[in-house]
Amino acid sequence: MRNLLLALIFAWSTSAVASSSCQGAFPNLITDVCYDCMFPITISGLALNFGIQSEDYDTTASGRLVCVCVKSLSAGLPTSFWEPEYMVDVTNKPGCMPMLGGVDINPPYNDMEVGDDGDDNPHIGGRSGSAFMHVNEYLNPVMTAMGVIADSPCLDTRGLDVPFISWADPTWNDDSLSMILTPYGYAFAGIPSIAAEAPDAISATFGFPSATLFWVAGSWGPMYPVTGNVSVSNTPEQIAHLLVARLFAKLHAAGALQSTAGKEALESCGALGIPEFLMDKRQYKTNRTFPFPDNMCTPIGRPLPIQETGAARPNDKDYGYFIFRKKDCCTPIVQP
Repeated sequence: MRNLLLALIFAWSTSAVASSSCQGAFPNLITDVCYDCMFPITISGLALNFGIQSEDYDTTASGRLVCVCVKSLSAGLPTSFWEPEYMVDVTNKPGCMPMLGGVDINPPYNDMEVGDDGDDNPHIGGRSGSAFMHVNEYLNPVMTAMGVIADSPCLDTRGLDVPFISWADPTWNDDSLSMILTPYGYAFAGIPSIAAEAPDAISATFGFPSATLFWVAGSWGPMYPVTGNVSVSNTPEQIAHLLVARLFAKLHAAGALQSTAGKEALESCGALGIPEFLMDKRQYKTNRTFPFPDNMCTPIGRPLPIQETGAARPNDKDYGYFIFRKKDCCTPIVQP
């Protein structure tokens, strides 16, 4: 009886420790999401910003007066905006889902699958930070979920879903295995990556990153390999943002995500866009909601000194973000 009691106490204490290591909170869709990131909004080239100042880049798709959808035999108005469509969290514990309120699935895992960050060469007195973290992607089209706009072909009408969890992906902690999906990443390792980070970071600082320099994420680091291994880690925010960028690059390369920005996406006349295996990183902006909202719209690669302020507390190991995606869509006016 005594041994059974000790076993139950040990099991309870182990479970308590596991659950306490997973923090999180489902975002308050009213107060935590920076809806200013949806702007600028244009219809037939006319800006509807209501005095809200927000950054954008020209896809050359929304300037025309009318658009035609051949597949639905309809005509409409070119519409451009940023849709809050995805959530992504970054955590060091496999099975931890911070953006679902800190739910801990607690799957079986080994020491190699646990996230961590540390020093690479403390034995010679130097410091070279590295890290490994997990990510979870959630589909959460807020505008549809809240019923703000009903029956619009430009909005994602899918329900809440979890399309990707890194701890179930065998390539997420294996750089060599991940290159099977993106073999072109080998060509941009080392010097090409380092040389491209500065100009891409400068471009992102004053607007949006360079679509041409697809193999880097500006000041956040190299885009490849698309794994959770970060060879140069500076701050928790930098690590988390880089892994968000890598996640979307990976999903594009796998054909799981499509492009919703540009003339071709506009003419596709749908909310999900067209295939784009090499991600145009300009079409995404991040907005942190956990551990506390930053109320900022951050393009991929932008330096993070403001976002990092107060966001590296010892108790904060998990981070969550809302992802805004650029949409060029034809809003139907005349249809059969």
